[in-house]
Amino acid sequence: MDKKEVSGMKKRTAKKRIPAWIYVLLVVILAAATIWQARQNEAEQVEENRQVLPVDGTLTVRFLDVGQGDSALIVCNGQTMLIDGGSVSEGQFLVSRLSRLGVSELDYVVNTHPDEDHCGGLAGVLAKYPAEHVYSSVTEHTTKVFSNVVKYAEEQGRQIEVPQTGDSWYVGDAAVTCIGPVGTYSDSNNGSLVLRVDFGETSFLFTGDMEQNAEADLMDSGANVRADVLKVGHHGSPTSSSEAFLEAVAPSIAVISVGEDNDYGHPSADVLARLEALGAAIYRTDTQGEIIITSDGQTLTVTTDPTSREPAAGKDAPFIGNRNSMIVHSANCAKLPGEDNRVYFNTAEEAEEYGYQKHTCIK
Repeated sequence: MDKKEVSGMKKRTAKKRIPAWIYVLLVVILAAATIWQARQNEAEQVEENRQVLPVDGTLTVRFLDVGQGDSALIVCNGQTMLIDGGSVSEGQFLVSRLSRLGVSELDYVVNTHPDEDHCGGLAGVLAKYPAEHVYSSVTEHTTKVFSNVVKYAEEQGRQIEVPQTGDSWYVGDAAVTCIGPVGTYSDSNNGSLVLRVDFGETSFLFTGDMEQNAEADLMDSGANVRADVLKVGHHGSPTSSSEAFLEAVAPSIAVISVGEDNDYGHPSADVLARLEALGAAIYRTDTQGEIIITSDGQTLTVTTDPTSREPAAGKDAPFIGNRNSMIVHSANCAKLPGEDNRVYFNTAEEAEEYGYQKHTCIK
């Protein structure tokens, strides 16, 4: 073979070499596929390992009507957990509502994060009700509102506890697991505690005011976010409830705790559209009042109570409140509100429990 032939072979061989960038691309694709498969396997394993324990009785979750805020009462087998307490102005109402529901003590009080519309009413609750455990995303905060929560917890001999991701406890037969936050965030919304509640084959997800970047981190962590019932994050704000997150949760029921005609435009039309596209049944406290969901471990039943904020007194009651001014009058007062704006109370003290103030006609 002469030199020309050898040289020609080398040139032909060089032409057949695969460019280095293709090797790099293949390595990247294989690595991504490996990571994706590992996450899929992990998620499947989590689901396989999730033990569906036999349960007795029923689980009742009440999304309380606290206006532009959050509060949910969980009751199972005689044990109770209150998640958030709305604003400071809702403290008296919560105390009254818990009393009317037959609650005498709370096993767990959870504050998802120290924003006023989530922790404000808890000070009033802790001032009246004994609590075995008080959980929050933080133990201290710059606001006086949260300081009052700490104060009343300490007066009971309780310290604020910060549950870690993966911590779990039971409310009766309902298993509660803290699945977030999974990162450290500078804002309190993304630092919200994220709780998963499992009862038999049914599940609930409470996300506080978690926003979309924390939602993405939670999904990336491999946490099991799929749930039958979703307490929609941040009152339906467009900063929460990304399409990807809602698809991962795939709720059949979505509950939005929000105030009527609020100044924030909650819930967002975009969030409502995403939930509707998933086929979720949407319930709202601003239009339907208290949302009550019961589970027997297999099926969920939803009822609503638009009168949860109204007393049971009839029109012959001796005291009449003005819904707009939140002033209560004696029934023979000359300055009674119009019929459509009246609320009836058996005692002035009952009216005060609902947040009404006495008119000067009441001595």
